[in-house]
Amino acid sequence: MSGFMAPGADPRIAPLLQQAAAQIAENQLGSAEAAVERALAIRPLEPEALALLGLIRQRQARAADAEHLYKRALALRPLAHVQYNLGTLYYSQSRIDEAAAAFAEAVRLKSNYADAYLRLGQMLHIKSDFAEAEKAFRQALRIQPNHLVARQFLGGVLADQGKGAEAEQVLRQALAAAPRDPRLIAGLSHNLAVALKQQRRLSEALTLFDAAERGDPNLPMIHYNRAKALEDMGDHEAALASYRRAIARDPLNMHAHQDLNHLLYRLGRDGEFLKSFDEVSARHPDIGAVPLLKGSFLFRSERYDEAAAAFERAASLMPKYAAPLDMLGQIHAREGRFADAILAHERAIEIEPKNVGMLNGLADALLQAKEPERALQTAERAIAIDPLHQGVLSRWGLALRLLGDARERELNDYESMVQIFDLPPPEGYSGMETFNRDLNAYLDPMHGDAREPLEQTLRKGTQSHDNLIGRGHDLVERLRARIDEALAAYIESMAKDSDHPLFRRRAKNIHYAGSWSARLSDCGFHTNHVHPFGWISSCYYVALPDIVADEAQKQGWIKFGEPSFDLGFSDPIRRMVKPLPGRLVLFPSYMWHGTVPFRSSQTRTTIAFDAVPA
Repeated sequence: MSGFMAPGADPRIAPLLQQAAAQIAENQLGSAEAAVERALAIRPLEPEALALLGLIRQRQARAADAEHLYKRALALRPLAHVQYNLGTLYYSQSRIDEAAAAFAEAVRLKSNYADAYLRLGQMLHIKSDFAEAEKAFRQALRIQPNHLVARQFLGGVLADQGKGAEAEQVLRQALAAAPRDPRLIAGLSHNLAVALKQQRRLSEALTLFDAAERGDPNLPMIHYNRAKALEDMGDHEAALASYRRAIARDPLNMHAHQDLNHLLYRLGRDGEFLKSFDEVSARHPDIGAVPLLKGSFLFRSERYDEAAAAFERAASLMPKYAAPLDMLGQIHAREGRFADAILAHERAIEIEPKNVGMLNGLADALLQAKEPERALQTAERAIAIDPLHQGVLSRWGLALRLLGDARERELNDYESMVQIFDLPPPEGYSGMETFNRDLNAYLDPMHGDAREPLEQTLRKGTQSHDNLIGRGHDLVERLRARIDEALAAYIESMAKDSDHPLFRRRAKNIHYAGSWSARLSDCGFHTNHVHPFGWISSCYYVALPDIVADEAQKQGWIKFGEPSFDLGFSDPIRRMVKPLPGRLVLFPSYMWHGTVPFRSSQTRTTIAFDAVPA
């Protein structure tokens, strides 16, 4: 630290502050405090002295005093390093939004502050703002090209964005620089393992996870990420054990609790399902995140009374958080208590006025309460915030439909916007029957769970866990070439209309935002839903039960127009499409769709994806 004195300050202060800074570095806090107090006796409003005293208080675990002193110093003079220290204090208290704001202010005050960019990137990464985190890490590297920790973090955020190959290159370059710190080597190796996992090079990833743990047994996410790799390999028992080790190390690791319980549910291990939440609640009864996450599992399991109790507990522990109120609103709506649902959603939105998902929840309650005008206003408020959110557009359409507004027919032209493509055989195949037989067999290992993922729309079936397209699956990539052709034709057929929510995004280059396989068994179906973050959604039929051929019963057919809750429409289903093996159906992501249940001992296997403009 240098430059302790403002112009015209008493020259006796600078040596005292330099002495205090050196003593803090040596953890001689008592001596440092005495030096700072002498400086403040000379000049009580010296911001550098107040900031150093704040740093001492932070080291003494007196967080409230430290925050007060930092803010006093900043009120007197905007100092980048004080903003940085304030950000580290907020981070230590898990006040991530405030920490990010402090680090952002630090780099605004000092544009070449590499460590502040590094910390800002960390906060953005925690907030899952991966693109902005990447920018921050890259800026740190522009300032200090050999900053290996910045390379470590950049590699991690690239992997989390699905850029595994790019992450691997960054991390291997950092390891090639031969860092001497074993903990840094371990961190780089860990993030490289994550990048390899993202590329489905799972055996290599597990080897690196083991090496990273040997180098630094205290790496915070090592057991969690190893569990993810083991789960991808289908080694469920080892994955469960690794998730539990992650929780034993950090009982408040909500990611580990979430993925552990998702896996337990899919495996049908009902006796163990949700127990980890009860165990951590016994140890940490005042942490609201625990009942909040447990409540979400209970809600998806349709155990609404238990879910409501969990959300009420979370709301009492987290009075400034909107999520528990929003979830209580959803429960009230399912119970037909629409006035209570509206009130709960409105209270949530007061806390987070720009939360589009919560505005959707309010719109749903208003629609069911037969208040379409207010629902329309709510949807339009959400559209103003995020015009590309497909869930918002779906609610807007329902409000228009209830009001008899002609714009709904323009939004949902089921005849022209739902298009059918019977695909030609992919490369290497002379017929679709042989290709689909081979593809169905290839997908078999991806459907080894006992039942469906709790958070998805299918019932009585299973779903693959990772994106299919672009992950090196040979048969899927052959199919992708035919899908690309169909998508190009679908996009070419769009009108050039800058006002229409579907057509205004018209673009030749697309990106597959998500892709998966679903397999339904006897009595299986998909609930009515939309795809909030897509543009064009799809269903490709790989294998079908014989019963779908019955055009009277339409079992297993895809249906369009019917929402996930009853609005009293005389014609809730606006179009139905008969599945055929080799058939691809494309439609707008905001369009409500679901599946008619079927009775058969044969399964129904599909591949689906969401495409967005690149």
